[in-house]
Amino acid sequence: MKKKIIDLNKIESDTKEISKKINRINYGLLLLKFILSFIVLTSHNFERKTTKNRFIINLTKERKLHVPSFFIISFYFMSKHLYSFKIKILFIRLIRLLIPYLGWPIIILEINRFLNWKYNFKFPCTFEDLKLQLLWAQIYIRPLWFNWELISLTILFYIIIFIFRKHSLFILKIMLLLSYFAQYSGYNYNHFFKNYPYYNKYTFGLFLESLPFAVTGYILGIYKVIDILQKHKIKTFIFSILIYKIIADYNIFINKFGVIYNGINLNIQSLCLIAIFSLFPSDKITNKNISKFFIVITNYTGGIYYLHVPMRKYFNYYSVNIEKGTFLGQIMTYFFIYCICFFGIFIFGKSPIKYLFC
Repeated sequence: MKKKIIDLNKIESDTKEISKKINRINYGLLLLKFILSFIVLTSHNFERKTTKNRFIINLTKERKLHVPSFFIISFYFMSKHLYSFKIKILFIRLIRLLIPYLGWPIIILEINRFLNWKYNFKFPCTFEDLKLQLLWAQIYIRPLWFNWELISLTILFYIIIFIFRKHSLFILKIMLLLSYFAQYSGYNYNHFFKNYPYYNKYTFGLFLESLPFAVTGYILGIYKVIDILQKHKIKTFIFSILIYKIIADYNIFINKFGVIYNGINLNIQSLCLIAIFSLFPSDKITNKNISKFFIVITNYTGGIYYLHVPMRKYFNYYSVNIEKGTFLGQIMTYFFIYCICFFGIFIFGKSPIKYLFC
């Protein structure tokens, strides 16, 4: 008998075909991902205390919404695949998340070693640093905590759906409520992980804070909420703007106990953003060139997210100040990382290594 060889490109191709049938391309959500990736880079890079650029100050006021929105969008698009319990789609999703999660720490560690040797810098470069980074994603490429949570939540969802099947949605809703109870009661931050090292406390705490976003995205997909909202565009737009402004201006549902993304207010505001951008008239885009343009500008948001913190540190050590406090500096930094990702895809586009950059 011939051994069956696993072809990742074939699996990814099949997955894309299934996605096209289940979820039409929503260019509004792609555009939102692009904007949010720029906001996360800007909010981490500029000097909040010294900048006088009002546009950047206003832009980064919404910096806490990028991660909740990414979680919701991710599990929205995965919802049908999760419920249909297709193992090969689970496999390709985990591969996509694990390659950057394992790959970038090793690559950046070697770059750090070289820079420390060549220029006497003091970047993390030991095996202990690598071990802690791979275990908890909190040492020298902290944005990879997002992959840690995505991987853990994806596996958790598959297990719950496999075990409870017909009752899995009910179980996930209960977990969402328990997560918010743990957040608002202070147990998540002050009790469950109080005596843990900061990297454990951070990773485990963020797991409980990320869970509601994942469940929300899953519910959006299962109940086809986006499709329903698009039938009531004017009402959805007005209602979303009002809810967003009321929560933002009056600090409704604010939770003072948490790691970073605690509180139901972030979930609701992210839902409002997603609802607004989902109203983009995707069905009107029939030109293939416009379609390709949207996909090209949004295809590297993952790579930009992974690399923006290491790049900032390298810029700072080389006294490159283009990213501090200026809007032009943010664009230049974003474009620089975008080019790295673009050429990474160009070189490795037919191998799994491409997942480092997208």
